[in-house]
Amino acid sequence: MKWLVLPPHRDITLVPEVPEGWHLLDLARDFGRRVFSSESVEAEAMARESSPLSPQTMRELLLLRVAQGLRDRGPIPELRALGAVLTAISGPPHGVHLRLDDVELESGTTERSGDVQRVAGLPAPYSDDVAGVLARFEEAECVRVWLERDLQLPAAVSLAQACPAHVPLEVAGPFAWGHRKVLGRMPAFRRATFPEQVPALRWRVASLHGASGASDLVWVSDGLGLEVVAPYPWGDAQDWVEFDAPAADGTEPGALRREDWLGACSLDEVRAYTRGARWAGHVSLGSLLAADVLVESGCHTVVVGFCGIENGRVVDPDRRFISLESLVQGYQRLKAAGVRVVAEWWVGAPGMDEASLDVTLAALEGSRFFDHLAGVRPFHASVERIARVRNMSRWWGQPGDPPADRDLSRSRPIEKPGTIEGARLPSVLASLASRLLSRAPLSPGRVAAAFLYGPVAPAQSTETAHEAAALVRLDVDCAVVRLPASLDGAPKPTWYAANLATGVVLAMDARLAPVLSQLTAPAPASAALGAVPEAQRAKVVEMLVTKSILERTHG
Repeated sequence: MKWLVLPPHRDITLVPEVPEGWHLLDLARDFGRRVFSSESVEAEAMARESSPLSPQTMRELLLLRVAQGLRDRGPIPELRALGAVLTAISGPPHGVHLRLDDVELESGTTERSGDVQRVAGLPAPYSDDVAGVLARFEEAECVRVWLERDLQLPAAVSLAQACPAHVPLEVAGPFAWGHRKVLGRMPAFRRATFPEQVPALRWRVASLHGASGASDLVWVSDGLGLEVVAPYPWGDAQDWVEFDAPAADGTEPGALRREDWLGACSLDEVRAYTRGARWAGHVSLGSLLAADVLVESGCHTVVVGFCGIENGRVVDPDRRFISLESLVQGYQRLKAAGVRVVAEWWVGAPGMDEASLDVTLAALEGSRFFDHLAGVRPFHASVERIARVRNMSRWWGQPGDPPADRDLSRSRPIEKPGTIEGARLPSVLASLASRLLSRAPLSPGRVAAAFLYGPVAPAQSTETAHEAAALVRLDVDCAVVRLPASLDGAPKPTWYAANLATGVVLAMDARLAPVLSQLTAPAPASAALGAVPEAQRAKVVEMLVTKSILERTHG
């Protein structure tokens, strides 16, 4: 039997179409579903309640209890809950700390093979899941470990080390193909082969609670660099894509050639990839200008990236400047056809400083080309994107070499004046995300289902202010829970309200909290906050709404 093995930690809202002749061992999805089961979450919570009280155990218990409170609130709150569970169960002494869409090593980075090899020998939340499949390898004809991203490396090393020596071991997938020379030198993979003539897997979006079916959407990953184009975008439509300076070859700004169009795909080429199925996923920002092609191809949802907006133009991650007006027109055509557009804001592009963030925010107030802004992410000149660049003179700049010790580097640095300093970028991203959260919810992470079902801002009520204030319920991303100790470890039972979308954690009055903890359906404020004197009730409601603990509703 030939096993196709998908190690943790990948996007578990996707399932692959398994190649003929292979059998799937999706450890990533099996692990995620196991730890998110009601029984597992309760067992983890009880283990912490019976452990010595400490700030760490109480923080983990808070995440677990809030995750329980968000179950059955909808797909997005459940993804937030899953992320909370992963964080709670992967604290010290584990070698990897998990998030919904990320992995942090206890020490080091997944961009260093030595760090990965070292961490793979430490306990991990998925260690039992890895050990549980090893017996199946004994009689295997072949084991193929599939690597989509570097996040899977610690688990992949553990699997490779445990694979019996008499069983052929293959390592394949986008990350494996891009880094096979370095991977092949790692002790865990020295005996492995890295087959090149292996078709990439096709993925479909699937519920956490079930398997995929024929009706599920085909997912287009951002690694494909898909650019959907109209039949002749370089003819009479030169005005909507331009460059801010002539290229080195003297080509004037605004002139567009097909060779500048990365990964250009016609309608037939898109259909060939999806095999005619409905699809969703990442496309270039310029693809919005081919709205009719997207619609005809069976598109359900597209995810686009942008770096900033200024002077009526939007710059995309490939440093092409596109008319905002044209993007809005394309978006309107897509919206009319029922296609959803989700955007990601890439922050920290070369030469774009913090002042450009305010300019972009102001521009978004006046004109939008998307339904939902999923969130902000740091700009990366990834090795995959660099490989697709056909005209470096038009790009952000000449990429430099990564640090010498990062032999599995995912990106390459580009030095340019006016760029946000790398040391400041995390705080800039956090501040910007906070400003965006005050306008609308952000997605729980970079996973397919989060883009597909993204958060929806509360509907505007047509009721009077008095009527709106009278009906309240828990915010959809919030739960109110009781802990046996405070978050600093003091042995005093304490109620907390925590919102997983905003990160707000608020200690609650023990007289009010039990009622609020059950307030998942709209109720009059007089009933929900009956313990609060009427003269103060409106002020308390306003404070809880502002803190994202409660939300007003019209029924």
